[in-house]
Parts: sequence; structure tokens; C-alpha cells
Amino acid sequence: CPAPIPWALWFLGKLNWQALPHEWFTIGGAATLIGLVLTIVVALTYTKRWKWLWKNWLTTLDAKKIGVMYVIVAIIMMLRGLADAMMIRAQQALAANDNSGLFDSDMVQQVFSAHGTIMIFFAGMGLMFGLINIAVPLLIGSRDVAFPFLNAASFWLFTAGMMLVNLSLM
Repeated sequence: CPAPIPWALWFLGKLNWQALPHEWFTIGGAATLIGLVLTIVVALTYTKRWKWLWKNWLTTLDAKKIGVMYVIVAIIMMLRGLADAMMIRAQQALAANDNSGLFDSDMVQQVFSAHGTIMIFFAGMGLMFGLINIAVPLLIGSRDVAFPFLNAASFWLFTAGMMLVNLSLM
């Protein structure tokens, strides 16, 4: 009978300290993201806005509010794409003559691909979905879209996809 595998080894696989990134820009990006999330959580707790956020925004079926949430997520992803673009431009500016720049060629290709994916699928599409959710009910003269729950579910699937892609890049 083989020895039981510890849960951490089963859950994390071969993940150890050496497998984590050690570049200053990756650590800085992860630390900034964690700091931003903690700041938002502390601000919501300090102002006692959790119930308001849950009732008025996170569980809403109103197309206009869902449109606003799409636009907010798209703007956040635009800022993420802007950071990628600045990293690409810095690499291009510093990689001249004998200098290899800030990153190696693998990292440049990863940043370039991540930038394209994020800007097309999460910034461009998110803005388009948001504007459609805001404008179409007004244009057709209705109070809401035909299937409001499906509209809200699509936003949360879009947001979950955005989080999954960003976590996989981290």
C-alpha cells in the first residue's frame, strides 16, 4: 500500500518557492494588485457600504447598472492593458545596441500576447457590451432588456473570465 500523499503536495503539485516569479516587475504588479484589493475592502468596511454594494449593484438586474459595471470592468482592463503597453514601449526604448532591455524575448512575447488578449476581449468587448446595455433599452423605449437575469449572468461570467485570465497571467 503506497503512503498517502500530503494534501499540500496533491493540491499544489510541484509548486515551490523557486517556481514563483522573482522578477521585480512581476512581484511589484502582484503586490500592487493585492494592495489595491485590500484598500477597496478596507474602504468599503470603513464606510459600511457592503450591504449597499450587494443590494444596489452586485445583485441588480437593471440593464443600465449592469452596463455601468461592464464599463467599469472595461476601464480597469484598459488600465491593465496600458500597463502592458508601457512595458512593451519601455522594452523597445531600452533594447538598443548591446543592451537587451528590461525583459528577455519570452517575457516580451508573453506581455505582447496578454496585451492583445486583454484589450480585445476585456476592454473593447466590455465597453461595447456596457454601451449596448445602457443605450438599447433607451433606444427601443423599454424599461429593461428581455431577459434581465441572463444579462446579469453574462456580466458575471465576463467578470469571472477576466479574473481567471488575470490570475493565470500572475
